[in-house]
Amino acid sequence: MNIPPSISTIIWQQPYPFLFTIISGSHLYGFPSPDSDYDLRGVHILPVQEVVRLETGNETIEISEIGESLQIDLVTHDVKKIFVMLFKKNGYVLEQLYLPLILTTSPEHEELKFIAKNCITRHHSYHYIGFAATQ
Repeated sequence: MNIPPSISTIIWQQPYPFLFTIISGSHLYGFPSPDSDYDLRGVHILPVQEVVRLETGNETIEISEIGESLQIDLVTHDVKKIFVMLFKKNGYVLEQLYLPLILTTSPEHEELKFIAKNCITRHHSYHYIGFAATQ
């Protein structure tokens, strides 16, 4: 896949390091049009100083930019928030962890995937049954 340079730029401009970033949306599912946006998802790591205080740092970062005639939508969550969602049987988290269009990764990403395997339950089927019903 040919990745536009502005995607790497927006990733490296973020204030926190990433466990991973991936491409989701139409590019993942194989039906992008020439004017399709790039849906980027990932997990960032807040510094300890922003976690251990009364008001935590940015648990979720959402950025939408238009550059080089393309739109990029980046959504990342702090690793703590990802664990909370994972333990609540959230299919959204599983999808992100195992998607094949990986932009950045780390050894911790692999560890998180290993941990998540033990979090997959039959309750995840409700997420997908609900999704299928609305389609």
